[in-house]
Amino acid sequence: RFPIATPRQPIGIPTGRMSALRALPRSLISAVRSTGAAKSLTSFQSKLYFGSASHDKTYLIVNSLGIDRTGIVSDLSKLVTDAGGNVGESQAAKVGNHFSLTMLVSVPSNKSKSLQSVLQNLSGMNTHCIETDGDPNAVKVRPSIAYSGRFVLEGADDPGLVHKVTSVLAKHNLSIDTMETADEIAPHGGTQLFKIDGICSAIAPLPKSFDSDEIREELSELANSLNCDITLEDNVTRKKQGNWIWTEEVA
Repeated sequence: RFPIATPRQPIGIPTGRMSALRALPRSLISAVRSTGAAKSLTSFQSKLYFGSASHDKTYLIVNSLGIDRTGIVSDLSKLVTDAGGNVGESQAAKVGNHFSLTMLVSVPSNKSKSLQSVLQNLSGMNTHCIETDGDPNAVKVRPSIAYSGRFVLEGADDPGLVHKVTSVLAKHNLSIDTMETADEIAPHGGTQLFKIDGICSAIAPLPKSFDSDEIREELSELANSLNCDITLEDNVTRKKQGNWIWTEEVA
C-alpha cells in the first residue's frame, strides 16, 4: 500500500527536487506509481536531479595578447574546443604589431582550471582569464538605453585628445560602449591625422538637465581649441515626459 499523497507533493520526494519530476510525462509518473515503485521513482528522480550537476558550466572572460601572426584565433579556439568548451561573444583587434583577442568562453566546470592553465601557457601569448558569476546571458533585466550617440574626432594628432574628448562625455554621464582610434596620413600632404570613432550611451531615465545639443556645443568648443573636428550624432529620438526625457531608438 502507498501512503496518501497530496496532489502537489508525492510522499517520499523532497520538495526541492520536484522540478525534475514536473518535466516527466504524467503517464510515466502514473505508471511508476501504479506498479508499486514509489522508491524507484524517487531514485530515478534523484538521478535526474543530481545528474544535472555534471553539466555545470563555468564562464570565463579570456583576453590574449601577443605579436601578430597567422593562426592565433585558430590556436586559442582549438584549446577551448579540446576542453569541451565553447566560444560565445568575442572581439579581436590589431594594435601596432600586436593582436588582441577577448572571448566569452563556457566550459565544463571540472575542466575550467585545466583550460585556464593551457591558455595561459600558450607560447607567444600573454593570456588572462577571469571567471564570471554564473551565465552572463542569463540576466533577464537589462538597463534600458535612454540615449545613444556616435562621436567622431578628426584632426592633427595632439597629446591628450582621447582624454579631453572622453572627459566631456563623462561629465554628462555618458559611458563609452565602443571606441576606435587610429593614425592616418592626410590625403593631400604628409600631415599625420588622428581619428577617434566611438559610441556612447546613457541608461534611462535621463535627467531633465540632459541635453545632447549642449554636449555638442561643448565638444565644438573643444574642437576649436584643438584645431580639429568633433561631431556627436544622436542615434535616438528624444521624447519629453514630465521632468524626464525618455528616448526611443530610431527604426
